[in-house]
Amino acid sequence: MRFLLLLLIPFFVFSQTNTNSQSQKFDSIYYGIAVNVSSENPIKAKYLADSLLVYSSNDKQRIKILMLIADVLDKQEKKGESILKALDALEISKKERDYIWQSRIYGFLSSQYRSIGFIDKGRSFLNEGVEVSNQINDKRKVLKYKAMINHELAEYAFEEKDYYKAIDYLQLAMISYEKEEDPSFKNFVKANVEELIGRSFLCLGKKNLAITHFSRANILINKSGSGNSLHAALIYQGLGDSFLHKKKCDSAIIYLNRALGISEKSDNENLKEKVYGSVSKYYAKVNVLDSFIVFSNKYHGILSKNSNHKKQMINSAYNALQVGISTNNNLYYIIIVIIVFLILFFVFFGKIMAMFGITNDNSILITDDNKVRDFVISQKTEIELLERLKEFEASNNFLDKDISLPTLIGQLNTNTRYFRQFLKKNRDTDYNDYINELRIRYILDKLKTDNKYLTYKISYLADECGFSSHSKFSASFKNVTGYTPSDFIRKIKCDNYA
Repeated sequence: MRFLLLLLIPFFVFSQTNTNSQSQKFDSIYYGIAVNVSSENPIKAKYLADSLLVYSSNDKQRIKILMLIADVLDKQEKKGESILKALDALEISKKERDYIWQSRIYGFLSSQYRSIGFIDKGRSFLNEGVEVSNQINDKRKVLKYKAMINHELAEYAFEEKDYYKAIDYLQLAMISYEKEEDPSFKNFVKANVEELIGRSFLCLGKKNLAITHFSRANILINKSGSGNSLHAALIYQGLGDSFLHKKKCDSAIIYLNRALGISEKSDNENLKEKVYGSVSKYYAKVNVLDSFIVFSNKYHGILSKNSNHKKQMINSAYNALQVGISTNNNLYYIIIVIIVFLILFFVFFGKIMAMFGITNDNSILITDDNKVRDFVISQKTEIELLERLKEFEASNNFLDKDISLPTLIGQLNTNTRYFRQFLKKNRDTDYNDYINELRIRYILDKLKTDNKYLTYKISYLADECGFSSHSKFSASFKNVTGYTPSDFIRKIKCDNYA
């Protein structure tokens, strides 16, 4: 959400050389929908964009509107439909040999797939965009695109929790954005850069720097005229969170209320999740129990809803990807048939070897206890995966409430079936119990080493270590320790007193 619109608006700026009054009128309407309506009222924006598509007079206009519709669908969390519209626009831009639009559509698709966890596919779209951009003759436009590539690379680095790298990419993007001629767009993109820099510093624990950059973002987004947009709500939520970390609750609630007002008028459930989470933390800190319960319930309710919705988005995005593949020529089908044939050959060959007890000397054989399914797994591969798993455990990424088996598998660069058996062999557990035990071990360490944790409510402890509910936390805590959380805290207090 933070980045996608940036890929679309510059085309209005680029189109100003067109002197045709009808074209200028079209561009003016397009810009108004893209900047003002789409953020504040996506449903209305979708209706207007559909109407504008009917009256488009050429392929360039149709590309613009298809991409505007794609952006609006994204704001409504309809990733699959959004991707399909972008793929339609991509086909037209290829037919037109419009390398500027092609490069930006690839960037848009990269953002879409990154946002749902298809990191490798997202990067491949980004690489295609870079390759296409080399065919753009206008160097000014190439520089604009390179700036947005750096902005998108920063998003990837942020997702991977490499916050210093994200900041480096953002600073490179900012250099190019400073040269933007249109003042509204310049302030808009700079606000988005400052917001992500602020969020990176907040994740690094550098609260003062976070507040500095969020404050700059706040000034810039309002100067751009987008102070009531979803992008602005992210900035207000970031400022509120930063002030909460500084224990400046009076300042925090001012910005959190702004974010809350925008988010509750929107259909963007991810924004609501962020804002409800921050507001519930605020009420926990000021000990207003009734309001804490209300927003905590809202947060956990939408967290569960978003988790289910994300699964649906992944499925629809996957289906859209298959549609994108099907639009290419028959060469793809030939390649796929060859690959399938080779896979079947090697699977069959592997089973024949296993029947006769033939294995590679440097490999181990893993057998499912319930079904006869053999995998010949390289010891080198297992050692590498074990190292990556240790890095994951040391990173505390398991505290992320959004962590899922597909996400972890993507980080570890493995596959589901192998990882389940690998986890059983090396940790004697399944995925859910593995993540839950890591979270409980984390909170146990906090309880034993930091006395202030002994005073926190159980619901706060559950939230701190990544559980979506008090009950799940308590059940997992007892499974790991043999005590309920309350009994364990009483035991530690007793031991300390003794």
